[in-house]
Amino acid sequence: MASKRSKEGPPDWAGFYRWTARRPPRELLLRTLDHIGWETKRPRRRSAIDLGFGAGNDSLELLRRGWRVLGIDQQLAAIRFLSRRVPPRRRNSLTLLQAPMEGLTLPSSDLVYASFSLPFCDPAAFPELWATIRRSLAPGGHFAGQLFGDHDEWAGKRPMSFHSARQVRDLAKGYRIELLREVDEAGRSFEGPKQWHYFEVILEKARGS
Repeated sequence: MASKRSKEGPPDWAGFYRWTARRPPRELLLRTLDHIGWETKRPRRRSAIDLGFGAGNDSLELLRRGWRVLGIDQQLAAIRFLSRRVPPRRRNSLTLLQAPMEGLTLPSSDLVYASFSLPFCDPAAFPELWATIRRSLAPGGHFAGQLFGDHDEWAGKRPMSFHSARQVRDLAKGYRIELLREVDEAGRSFEGPKQWHYFEVILEKARGS
């Protein structure tokens, strides 16, 4: 989610991370991990990519559960913030990369998780990013995250990626849909009150694809 901008213009990333660090892991992540647990027949160490990890709450939960995590965020402030939060015994399981979403090359993974981050991709680069995510998922791997809807308050006002319900369905083609839930409600962002419209999705890549 976007951070406040100071009077000089740059976003207040440090304040945003402190604000979001107070919350527990997102319910979407917990639901995804429960589903993966049901689907897995043999216990093994799994790998996840946390795309746009921000304060790192969800990366920390993945680490706590024994996952290997590649955290990617464009902001150096996010790298520094999460680095300070990782327990020493988990540090060898976490790799942090400062990079924009546009033009990424992703390694093979069991989970690509993107908590309210994909909408901030340049719309022109979004199709390639979505294709990159699909390629990176191992057979039986999962994507979980949110896509902003076209009724969101920021639609048409910010250079971000927004999707209609039909477009979200199209993006989910070729996956097994575990969750596709539309949310259209008034709420808050770090910047203040906001009308939210987004789709929560959990998708499983077909085995053999």
